[in-house]
Amino acid sequence: MSLQCPYCQSRDTVLLKSPQYLPVKSNASSIQNSAMSPLALATLGISVSKSLNIPPIAGAIVGVLIGGIWMLITDDEVQQTTTPSYVRHYYCNDCDRDFSPSLRN
Repeated sequence: MSLQCPYCQSRDTVLLKSPQYLPVKSNASSIQNSAMSPLALATLGISVSKSLNIPPIAGAIVGVLIGGIWMLITDDEVQQTTTPSYVRHYYCNDCDRDFSPSLRN
């Protein structure tokens, strides 16, 4: 059964599905990013450098650098991850117009 066109009242309509690509961000990656944040790695670097008798500032700098690089890499991966979401709309073969199924007279 086809939907009636709200513009010309024709029944010669076709259901179309158009993909829209939306970015997907999972909860697992956000937990992993918080554990690998520059602040968390700077704190870890300070404690490791103290145990190795290295100045704590060196451990903090290394931790911030590694954490910053990690965030840059994972941010690029999140932006590239997309999933198609299909939007439904109808096309009228008589008046050559498309419309949403929720559009009514």
